[in-house]
Amino acid sequence: MNIAISFSGITGNNGADYVAEFLANATLISGHNLTMLGSMGGPQAQDIPDGLDAVIHSSGFALTPELVDRWKKKTKVFVWTHNDEIPLFKERLGRITRSVNKHFSYTKGHGFGEHVEYLPLAADHTIYFPIKGCKKRYDISMIGAGHPWRREFAAKLAKHFPNCKFDFSMSGTHGSINLLYNMTRVVVAPMQDCDQFSPTAVYGCPCRTFDVPASRAFQIQAQRGGLKDVHAEEFLQETTLPSIRNVDESIPVWVEAIKKQLDEEKHREILAHWAYEQIVEKHLYTHRLATMLEFV
Repeated sequence: MNIAISFSGITGNNGADYVAEFLANATLISGHNLTMLGSMGGPQAQDIPDGLDAVIHSSGFALTPELVDRWKKKTKVFVWTHNDEIPLFKERLGRITRSVNKHFSYTKGHGFGEHVEYLPLAADHTIYFPIKGCKKRYDISMIGAGHPWRREFAAKLAKHFPNCKFDFSMSGTHGSINLLYNMTRVVVAPMQDCDQFSPTAVYGCPCRTFDVPASRAFQIQAQRGGLKDVHAEEFLQETTLPSIRNVDESIPVWVEAIKKQLDEEKHREILAHWAYEQIVEKHLYTHRLATMLEFV
């Protein structure tokens, strides 16, 4: 097939860019012809070439009803959204959710209606993978945007685990992040960006749900309903913790869980390998692309 992958049109690197990049990799791996519409942080493409079987737009933020109608005269238009709970995104996506040929969402809690197809994020196994012979250097690590909650949590957690690596610069390459996961005994993911828009909600499955195990690294993350669509309940009981909004209340809970996993190296490695197998068998971007193309 002839597939075009389109960007969100937000300036600067963002989640829509890297999802588009991973979808592009999946398109090539799957043997399709690829056209990229846009560039990292570049402007929204207005025109598409002839002869496409589908154009897949990552995030939908910059799509307008007029642009969707123009593209639909040439091919089918799909949108895959993964910031649905953010108010500004929700407002913009609401304009095009019924005009595109298919709207896929990373969460079941999108609120747009039953016409939306649930499609979680995934891992790109060409970027996140086990590095043979890599030594564990850090007890814990965490990356992401440097929101105040996350920075405070990291500072207080570091007092218990000084052999740690936290990076909130948002400047790491995929390769450096994969290396960090491979070098870490326990990757921690207590609060995601999207979770902060509601005092109680924990949305979807964030990218690290897939990227960390694709590296065959072990992760403890915040509990969220969507994780049951990825991992078995027995696995989640050992690898998830409640999303506690008060940092001081969260620290003793996380410290206890991390210490337990650090003390049980063989068991931790068994869990990491089990999660790795689940991801590469069911939750790669090649799997997600195949699901999308069923609607062409």
